[in-house]
Amino acid sequence: MATDVISLIKEDHRDVESLFERLQKMPENRPALLAELAAKFIAHSEGEEDEVYPVLAKRRPEEKGEVHHGTEEHHEAEEMISQLLGTDPESPEFDTVLHELIDAVTHHVEEEETDILPVLEKAVPFEERVQLGKAFSKRKAEVLAAPIKPRSRTKDELLHQARELGVEGASGMSKDELISAVRQKKQAQG
Repeated sequence: MATDVISLIKEDHRDVESLFERLQKMPENRPALLAELAAKFIAHSEGEEDEVYPVLAKRRPEEKGEVHHGTEEHHEAEEMISQLLGTDPESPEFDTVLHELIDAVTHHVEEEETDILPVLEKAVPFEERVQLGKAFSKRKAEVLAAPIKPRSRTKDELLHQARELGVEGASGMSKDELISAVRQKKQAQG
């Protein structure tokens, strides 16, 4: 039986949740697990952004805000993954960033499964979702075949977002400080 894109996306979500659990319970395997998480998360994100989100935005223009929000959350998570890749897996900082990543991705998955996927299911007939699933899987395979490279927002993008969120002193912050300030402000706002 053919698998539609919604089932594939949910399978990826469960896979990432399993990786998070193993990252927490098996610290001795963190380097390998983190590499696997980075590859799978980036492939999933790019598959959604390149294949799924544009279809949803075209079929339901009123969902463009949700699509943009989902893309932003992908980029924020990739920045945290990048930070983890450069952090000693045995350090307290690793644990702190890992928990922030888990919280951010859990929030994203809940929003996507509650707000985005049901709309996609109504907007796109099953056979088209099957074709979309094939395109999504193909894009993921292309990304997985390339070296792991988390995407990052530019300093200007971060500065704009920080100002929108009301972060004080944003113009004097470094890119890393902006990433942290934006993340903290978003967490504080819920």
